[in-house]
Amino acid sequence: MNTLLKNGWLKVLLILGVFSFSISAGCSSKTLKDRTIAARPDKIELKTAIIESESVLENIDEQAFHHFTNGVIAEQTGDNYAASKEYRKALIRYPDSYEIRFSLANVQYRMQQFDIALKTLETITENRVQLNNLRGICYRSIGDNDNARKSYVETVKLDATDRISISFLASEYRRLNDVDSLVWIYSKLSKVNPNNYRTFVELGRFQIQTGQLDDALISFHSALELSEGRQRISSYLGLGDIFKNKNQQDSSIYYFKMAGELDPNNSYVVRELASYYSQKDSLSQAIYFAEKLVRLEPNNSAAKRFLSQLYVSTDSLPKAEMLLEDLLAAGDNDPSNYFYLGRIAIVKQDFESAKEYLTILTQLSPSVPDSWLDLGFVYRRTDNLEKAINVYSSGLQFVHQRADSVRLLFAIGASQESSKNIEEAVETFEKIILLNPNHSQTLNYLGYMLADNGDRLEYAKDLIGKALELSPENAAYIDSYGWVMFRLGKYNDAVEYLSKAVSLQSDPVIYDHLGDAYNASGNSDDARIWWQKALELEPDNDVIREKLNE
Repeated sequence: MNTLLKNGWLKVLLILGVFSFSISAGCSSKTLKDRTIAARPDKIELKTAIIESESVLENIDEQAFHHFTNGVIAEQTGDNYAASKEYRKALIRYPDSYEIRFSLANVQYRMQQFDIALKTLETITENRVQLNNLRGICYRSIGDNDNARKSYVETVKLDATDRISISFLASEYRRLNDVDSLVWIYSKLSKVNPNNYRTFVELGRFQIQTGQLDDALISFHSALELSEGRQRISSYLGLGDIFKNKNQQDSSIYYFKMAGELDPNNSYVVRELASYYSQKDSLSQAIYFAEKLVRLEPNNSAAKRFLSQLYVSTDSLPKAEMLLEDLLAAGDNDPSNYFYLGRIAIVKQDFESAKEYLTILTQLSPSVPDSWLDLGFVYRRTDNLEKAINVYSSGLQFVHQRADSVRLLFAIGASQESSKNIEEAVETFEKIILLNPNHSQTLNYLGYMLADNGDRLEYAKDLIGKALELSPENAAYIDSYGWVMFRLGKYNDAVEYLSKAVSLQSDPVIYDHLGDAYNASGNSDDARIWWQKALELEPDNDVIREKLNE
């Protein structure tokens, strides 16, 4: 035996017929007791044991080879238990043999002795495909998918075409939602299955999720080349998503339309088209697709809300109201339902319904300032300024952003001014200026209010002047500055600023102010022209009418 081995066999082919019979029959009393191998040599399969190192072969123990051979014979006849015994005996004589240890672990796995097989494999330091795959399947069998993954990853590093490892890893990474690893493994899979368009579609999807948009483009174009007809839908959708992520809307919608031609009732496509046309302000087309989406998905509350908002945008309020009421009846308490129903009720001047909807909205979305602002507006429209101030003040307890606090404080100040609580209004507006010194709306409002009341005129002028610095072409601010000049007795300056204001905006208040400025400067004819213009825009203004009658 040693002579044959030392001659340099790299592969030992155990042709289990005549050769195996002679080995086993000669050693039957010591190795395979009560076996009948000799009687059935024609039923035994071939087995190839690969020994990859010539130096190992030169040092192999003769008895180890004898037991290993009998282990192979037993394994081939299905007697894993006997094979295990023979491999163990061989391993005692030759403990450093990869082939013997691997074969022993393999039969232990077949006998479902998974933990024992893993222990047998522990001492093997080689990194081979078959070894990693055996480890992997043993770990899977005991439910240790973490170590199974590690084993199969090593396999793929050695052999990027190993289908068993790649398939398991793809399944595992999907289960774990490990998108980065899915990109890696599907890149391998695309090389194993270069003609499978679905592989490229999946790879492209994962690349989109990881932000690898250019790579995803290549994957989806590869999928298009490999597919035809309706098979191309997923590729068109993927390309649409890529350009959507790139903010290239026209390219995105091109591919969504291509998908829509193949599948006109694809809800995803219809939704994207509705959204696209909505953003483009093509509201009639947006409504067409939104209505289609609702027909395709009659239980989709989000689709109905979107359609109702489009109806509101086109003043189709009865349609919007019907949809929103249906949503509430179905138990959908999304805050936007109450928001839009409240807005519709305000337009209809159904203030009681508006109060009901908007009160619920403040409970559902207390940190959203518009909830409180809209409800307060309803109370202002019904001349309940005290209640409006209370609503705005309640909202201040829930909002967290400084800008939101400013909006509510401004509403409080305006309501205080309307209710003639000037001192409180001044205090509120000055609180806003402390929060935001450049809030031009507050600067102008406070300055004008002081000027109109003839109070702290120089301070008022400074406030309005700062507002003008922030927004120099704002007609309302220019009017305010002209009016504070009027209050300061600088009538020519007042005429100059108020003339500029009327050139920018047609407003009865500005016309009235300009008339007053002309009159104070001694130009009563021009004053009457501007008072008359103001009265034409505001025919029920008795104060202006009196000026004209004097």
